Amino acid sequence: MPAFTGLLVHHDTRFGFVVLVPDGWHRLSLTSNSTGAFYAPDDDDLLTGLAIDAVDLGTRVKRGDLSALRSGFLAGLRSLSDAHIEFHESSAVGDLVSLEARVTFRDGDAIRARWVRLLYQGTTQLRLVAQAASVDLFHSWEPMFFEAMRTVRFGLAY
Repeated sequence: MPAFTGLLVHHDTRFGFVVLVPDGWHRLSLTSNSTGAFYAPDDDDLLTGLAIDAVDLGTRVKRGDLSALRSGFLAGLRSLSDAHIEFHESSAVGDLVSLEARVTFRDGDAIRARWVRLLYQGTTQLRLVAQAASVDLFHSWEPMFFEAMRTVRFGLAY
């Protein structure tokens, strides 16, 4: 059963951001060539957890790009099998562009829930993906996912 034990700071000095993540979750690498991390409450269930990664796009993202980014983002989510977008929003505040959505989708015989948030600042794209092996499990972990999704800060300020 999910239990709140505290928060730790995930620092990414290369891309200059921090995120609060649940204390006690297992930190795993996303891939061998990625600076990102995957935090899982149970390292035997890698379908449930929080992925954090960033890339340098090589081009500056501006607030005027929001419409095109939103269109591509939603099209990508709709391409998931039996996708149902439950919520989405986007905004541009200063030089920060943000997109997010919650979606359920079919993965084989299972229905999964996912919350995706993309943040763009300068040439950096930061991606946060919270997912659970089932919709019920997602709702159980949602308060922990919320902490990470809402505590992202550029500038290493925590």
